Amino acid sequence: MQPAPELRLGPEVDDGQFRLDVLIPSWLLSITAHVVLFCVMALILRGCNSAGTVGPKAGDGRFREIGLHVKKDAAPRDSHQNDAEPAPHEALSRDEGHPQPEPSLLGDDKSVSELLSLPTQAGLPLLGPGPAASSRTPSNASELIKPSGKRGGGDESPGLGETAFFDIAAKGNRFVYVLDRSGSMYDHNAIRVAKEELVASLSALEQTQQFQVIFYNTSFIELRHTDDRPQMQWATEINRTLARQFISGVQPDGGTDHLPPLRKALRYQPEHLFFLTDADQPQLSARELAEIKTLNGGRTKIHCVEFGKGPEISADNFLKKLARENGGTYRYRDVTRFGRRTP
Repeated sequence: MQPAPELRLGPEVDDGQFRLDVLIPSWLLSITAHVVLFCVMALILRGCNSAGTVGPKAGDGRFREIGLHVKKDAAPRDSHQNDAEPAPHEALSRDEGHPQPEPSLLGDDKSVSELLSLPTQAGLPLLGPGPAASSRTPSNASELIKPSGKRGGGDESPGLGETAFFDIAAKGNRFVYVLDRSGSMYDHNAIRVAKEELVASLSALEQTQQFQVIFYNTSFIELRHTDDRPQMQWATEINRTLARQFISGVQPDGGTDHLPPLRKALRYQPEHLFFLTDADQPQLSARELAEIKTLNGGRTKIHCVEFGKGPEISADNFLKKLARENGGTYRYRDVTRFGRRTP
């Protein structure tokens, strides 16, 4: 153990001057120098941090990057999470090196791909009712959102398909034809003329329109789908061919009952109903006419075609009233002018 430093005072010096001599050990001098150096370094580091120098702070596990930085919505990750695999919509693809699309855009791209994958050539027309019956490929995007028209009656709208029946022109998407097939329709080939006009009217329909055909005497029959269910049919080429086969097989027979087929036709809620008969007896009574008007509710325009013998009589009858009360048109045809060909 070293002795304590000696403090000598007095005139024991050779130069004759008064001095203070202090003897300090080397280890104390080293400690003092290190403490001073540490304080200087601490002051320097503190000044750098306050001036915005980039670098980690004590107790801070985050690192700041130098350069341009795009701010993300997500909070910065801790240093121990930097090696974790990033989310698919935030990081680059490991295989291709391209950014993954946002999930919201992915659904739109998928929809567009499905539209572009539609066939470029129209296949065979589909059979039966339903929107899928139209096999025509849309030519542009606007056709994909084109309205299909109102279901049921109402005012005619621009752009709807048009057809005619005995010079009664009609625009719409839904048509029902109700034709008399009683025994008297055999006279003067009335049934043949009615069939020819019906087939011509169906031929004018487009695939986006629907139709139904009802023949009646004291009961009624109607066009049925392949599953044997009567319903509205889309006017595809196949369905119109089936309709022509159905029409050609109808033969006149029996008496006449107007009301049941008219009730059934109105259940389909067509925009236009074409009603053809040659029977002035039995007539629809005032009560039955009122019932039809109530069932219709203004949805369907009922057009009436009367087959009669000889010139038209100006007197009012139930067919004229039926058309007038339901917003339709009345036409008269003289069957004696039809000729004598077989039906």
